[in-house]
Amino acid sequence: MPFETFFNLNSEKRDKIEKAIESEFGKNSFEKVSISNIIEKAEIPRGSFYQYFKDKEDAIKYIVSKYIEMENKYVIKILKETNGDVFETFLKIFDYMYDKSYKGEKKYLYKNIMKELRKNNITVFSDNEKNHGEEILSLVNTEYLSVKSKRDLMHILQILLSVTRGANMRAADAGVGKDIAKQELEEKFEILKKGMLKK
Repeated sequence: MPFETFFNLNSEKRDKIEKAIESEFGKNSFEKVSISNIIEKAEIPRGSFYQYFKDKEDAIKYIVSKYIEMENKYVIKILKETNGDVFETFLKIFDYMYDKSYKGEKKYLYKNIMKELRKNNITVFSDNEKNHGEEILSLVNTEYLSVKSKRDLMHILQILLSVTRGANMRAADAGVGKDIAKQELEEKFEILKKGMLKK
């Protein structure tokens, strides 16, 4: 994560640096992200970059962590709206991910973020200082789920998130489109329900 010097910057300069990182990561995979392009767009000296971030991985992790925070808040919002129904929640999350990743001005950025999350198996339950994992778990309606412990519940949520992210990537990368990918996701959920719901 960024050094304290980054957070001590005024919000205008910090936003400009964040936008430069987002712009570069929105155009390139992690491996091809260039610090030179970031500092040129942010209009900062190379030395300043290293006063704010350890390296390019640190800068990208910061942008990804902001996305996870946004995803966390959305999961909480939807769980409240669905009264804790995890299957309905993850169908709505599929729509949210698709719209963020494949529409709008930041679609390439979100697509690259999604790839990093999947590659590194990062979920809304991964450790970070802003983690809302406990709050998310408390909002799940477990009355109809076959769970004996919090660990069981976390496994269920991680499986559903992984399958949902996979469907999202399939919608675009495999070219099957949103409707077919969502239908396939619903079919997978029906299979998963057989093992996840109480008999």
